[in-house]
Amino acid sequence: MTKTYNDIEVVTHLLAERDRDLELAARIGQSLLQRNHLLQERNEALEEQLAQTLDQVHQLQHELTKKDELLRMVASASEESETDSSVSTPLKQPQPPGGTTAAATLSQLESLQSKLQELEEENLVLRSEAHQLKRDTITYEEKEQQLVSDCVKELRESNSQMVSLTDELSQKNEELLRHQEEIAQLLSQIVELQHRVKELALEKEELRIHLQASKDAQRQLTAELNELAERNAECVEMLHESQEEIKELRSKNAPSAGMRRHLSYGLYPMDSLAAEIEGTMRRELSVEEETAFQDQRISQKRVFQTVRSVNASASRPASATPPIPGSGQSSLVMTAQPFQSTFRSTKVSLFREEVRMGQPGSPGGNDLTRALHRLSLRRQNFLCERQFFQAEREKKLQALAGAEAGGDDSCCSSPMGSVLSSFSNLSELSISSSVFKTFLPEKLQIVKPMEGKIFSFAIYLKHCALLMSELHFLHLHFHHLPHPLSQ
Repeated sequence: MTKTYNDIEVVTHLLAERDRDLELAARIGQSLLQRNHLLQERNEALEEQLAQTLDQVHQLQHELTKKDELLRMVASASEESETDSSVSTPLKQPQPPGGTTAAATLSQLESLQSKLQELEEENLVLRSEAHQLKRDTITYEEKEQQLVSDCVKELRESNSQMVSLTDELSQKNEELLRHQEEIAQLLSQIVELQHRVKELALEKEELRIHLQASKDAQRQLTAELNELAERNAECVEMLHESQEEIKELRSKNAPSAGMRRHLSYGLYPMDSLAAEIEGTMRRELSVEEETAFQDQRISQKRVFQTVRSVNASASRPASATPPIPGSGQSSLVMTAQPFQSTFRSTKVSLFREEVRMGQPGSPGGNDLTRALHRLSLRRQNFLCERQFFQAEREKKLQALAGAEAGGDDSCCSSPMGSVLSSFSNLSELSISSSVFKTFLPEKLQIVKPMEGKIFSFAIYLKHCALLMSELHFLHLHFHHLPHPLSQ
């Protein structure tokens, strides 16, 4: 039954059948009413005809009674006349003139007798007609009763049919209302399902776009990972080259250090020269910090312009692939060429001339430290990491100070440890910055993508500058340490 209700065509077919049944019932009721009306008219006509026949019968009976009375009167008159004639005939025999009256009376009597016979015959005919009319009236009454009973029966049947049809009509109306409610519910469900299908289609399209964006982001990340791996390999190779050059410089400076020590020791005391070198280095660092703080904004602008020019040159061949919104990737692409050139130039200038730290316009250590500090204020979660790396730097400086007091062995071993720790801190800091970037909100990654790149670039240059300053300090301090051969 529920399947029948759920099928709209079947419901409409049932409703059409119900309408046809109702029309048929109305027609049957109308025909029965017409037939009943005809029977009533016929019954009234028969009643009128019966009344007319009864009137005729009463009239015939009245005439018959009058004729009976008349016959009786005639019979009595004839009897009286006969008795009178029998009595009067013997007395009047001798009177011949009385014969005419007797003949007249006899003729009258015969005429009366003939009339009497005619009246009797007419009476018999009327009685037979009266009996026939009675039989006809009885048959008509029986037929009328039969018709009345048939009409009553048909009326009862029609009433029962009307009651059943009204009940069926009420049931059909209830079913119709229920079907209309079910149709309304089904229409609402269809509308909801269509709305849900549209929502799912939109969601599917969004998921497809996000999937494509994630794939593109994964490709970019794999490319950046490969690039960073190549850069790391180059840095390790440069580290090995710098270690070999340091060893060569140590081997070259080992025999000449004794002579320099004797000459300088004869001219100047060792303690005063070291104290003077240390004081000058500290004064240079303090002056450089003050000048770098004043030139902070200029250096930041120049660094941003440098990165923008690099990104513009790198994005020219790849202009056909615009950045995808919502993927968390920016249009800024950092290549390995600027890092390689910077690191190689600093490595060559490490052993040929002094490093220019704090000069406005060049990416020095203090300038980039200030830029890093300005950028790190926008990332509150990075303060702990910065404090950690500052503590590591202080520990390294303390280790270098201890290496000064420890002697030549500790001095030779401390640069290598500081170089390795600097590169390890560089890798850790780059990893932590990338992890910090992944936890940033998507809008922040879209609005400020260039700051993260400059952030890692500034950290890289900071550690390079720190490494160069330590190597330069050790190189200067190495010539003034007491050599074991001179002793």
